[in-house]
Parts: sequence; structure tokens; C-alpha cells
Amino acid sequence: MSSFWPLPLAPAQLISLSYAAGGFDRVSSTLHWGPEKDQDRYIETDGSASVLHSTFAEGFHTFGLEWSEKYMFTYLDNRLNQVLYVKFDQSFWHRGWFPPANQDGTPLVDPWSQTGLDSTPFDQDFYLILNVAVGGTNTYFPDGNGKPWVNESPLAMKQFWDAQSEWYPTWKESGEMVVKIVKMWQQKGWNNC
Repeated sequence: MSSFWPLPLAPAQLISLSYAAGGFDRVSSTLHWGPEKDQDRYIETDGSASVLHSTFAEGFHTFGLEWSEKYMFTYLDNRLNQVLYVKFDQSFWHRGWFPPANQDGTPLVDPWSQTGLDSTPFDQDFYLILNVAVGGTNTYFPDGNGKPWVNESPLAMKQFWDAQSEWYPTWKESGEMVVKIVKMWQQKGWNNC
């Protein structure tokens, strides 16, 4: 489980509107966790960083993840430029400050503390997701300012697709993420290595 992924990505020709939360010069890392989907406490384990004096379109970059039984951190280009650092020094149930019940009154049950490990639920294999965020209905992209969908609309994905003649030309020829290589190592001594 203690692993490290350096991910050099190819440059892309990106066109981005000015956006205060970040765009073509910003990377973020987030751990999603909670006893239920609507109790996701990702905001407690979220971080971001900017590429210095440039954009991600101007060269290759390394996106790293180091995961051990004591911590998890991500970085941009080198280990000193940390994006997110989470020390496993308390249970995630305690870290999350969860209410006694969800919105419909059903009691919330602590699914993690019984293991005795502060790293639970991050003491098992998980997915690593790499994505280029271009939309969504989670309010990251506020309504208005020419956005072709409304966050609360049940038809948001269709509205986005129907407006492709507006947004697709801004992607030019390579508005994508190109991964050159993915490397993974396991620390000696961890998990019978």
C-alpha cells in the first residue's frame, strides 16, 4: 500500500478563461471519505498548488503520490512542492466531526475505528483518478458567465453536450491530458514486500 506514482504529463495547448478557483495553471489533490456519500468530508483533505511562472501547457510535469501507513501526500514536480499532506494521526471518524444522524434521521455508524488504525479507510487499495475537470454540478463552476448548464438542473449533462458548438472550439487540437509514463513502487517491508 505504500506506493509512489510519478506521472510526467505532456504539454497541451490549453485555452482557459480567467477563473479564480484555478485553471490551466493549477492542480489539486483530494481524498474522498465519509460513512455515506452525502457525508463526504473531502474538504478536510483537499489541497492545491500552482505551477510556477507558467502553465501546464508549457512543458512536462511530474505529479507524485506517496502513501504509507503513517501519511499520504501528493506533490508537483518535486517532493518539496507538496499539494496535499495528510498525516494519519487520528481516526477519520474523529477527523470528520460527523453528526449523530444523517438528514433523514438514520444514525450514522463509525465504519473505521474498530480497526485500531488511524489510516483506515486508507489502509486498503483504492483508485487513483487523473482527470481534467471541464464541468460538473458541484458548484465548483458557478452558474452564469456563459456557462451552458445550471448546477441544479437535472438536464445539466445534456445542456453541456447541446452547447458543444460553443465550448469545443476552445479546446483547439489537444485539450486533453496526455500521460507519458506511470511508475509505481512499493516500499520494502510493507505488505510482505
